[in-house]
Amino acid sequence: MNLSEDVIFEILTRLPVTSLIRFKCVCKFWYSLINNPNFISKHLNNLNNKQNHLHLLISRRGNITNKRILSLSQNDTFDVFINQDFPEYFKDKFGHIRLIGPCNGIVCLCGYPDNIVLWNPSIRDYKILPQSQIQRLVGSTVRGSDFGLGFDSKKNDYKVIQILFCLSIDRVFVYQVEIYSLNTNSWKKYKGIVPSKIKYGNTSWSMVYKNEIFCWLGQDVDNHEVILLFNMSEEIFHNIKLPSNIGIFGEQEIMRSVWVIVPFKESISLIVYCLKEVEKYYDIWVMNNELGVENYWTKLQRIGPISRVERPLGIWKNGELILENSFGQLVIYDPPNQEMKTLGFYGKRGRLEIVVYKESLVSVN
Repeated sequence: MNLSEDVIFEILTRLPVTSLIRFKCVCKFWYSLINNPNFISKHLNNLNNKQNHLHLLISRRGNITNKRILSLSQNDTFDVFINQDFPEYFKDKFGHIRLIGPCNGIVCLCGYPDNIVLWNPSIRDYKILPQSQIQRLVGSTVRGSDFGLGFDSKKNDYKVIQILFCLSIDRVFVYQVEIYSLNTNSWKKYKGIVPSKIKYGNTSWSMVYKNEIFCWLGQDVDNHEVILLFNMSEEIFHNIKLPSNIGIFGEQEIMRSVWVIVPFKESISLIVYCLKEVEKYYDIWVMNNELGVENYWTKLQRIGPISRVERPLGIWKNGELILENSFGQLVIYDPPNQEMKTLGFYGKRGRLEIVVYKESLVSVN
């Protein structure tokens, strides 16, 4: 029985990326079809409507070699991980790699200064971004930077945000924001206002929301903790307040509570915990998907107590916590069954990073 081209198109758009890469070799028609932008878009929409085809991308530093190693799970049961091969460029330029994203299967690998790569690990496609030629603030020194990644649906464009922390002659920190466009392969200077300072921590402080908005944990001019958002299509920053009772455990307010921002089921979520407690409790807060709605935060659950864990790194698809334990190992904790599983990865303490990754055929070239 011969299938029509429309039926073949529909069947193939529902298959995982690894299968489609193999099927490119079947015939010229299939090769052309799988590389077609309409097919890639349809395949992406099908994947975005499902919770399967999720992977775990792990970045760590080896205890002995101190080298940065990136590994990608081949399924959602964590049975097989494959270390990712990189060009020599990464070894020469990237002392430390931050994982930003993902956005439609694209991850941004960031090193300092001005070393940025867009990468789709599922199709082994990468692009080294040109260094920004924008003049930095006169007389200032760049002391640090942060990054964002997202999709501009109005222009069908992927963008990277580079926020430079510049120390002026007057010893005042000033942000300089630069925006990269994949469509034009160039940088431009952002001329608007950044309403909050980005808060650093020893864990996750940024994430992509619905592909088009990038989020950081921040602090506004009144020293209130907020989420700082950047809309890729509108190219504008704005703040969202955190819940007023977010740092309260029981009847007492814990002065040393820590906020971690992570994606969970297409929503912005916060993991709140006490840093110095031996047995830790984790409060999970989830934001309503309508950003303009008041009272948009809901406390989903409290998980714990959990012993011998240091910090949360993310949330898996059914609410499992991905954590770094006291020995620098990557573990996953299942709250309903109160079971801890070691994933077999460890490195220098505080250097583990993870991304809950959804594959795609989207090319950065």
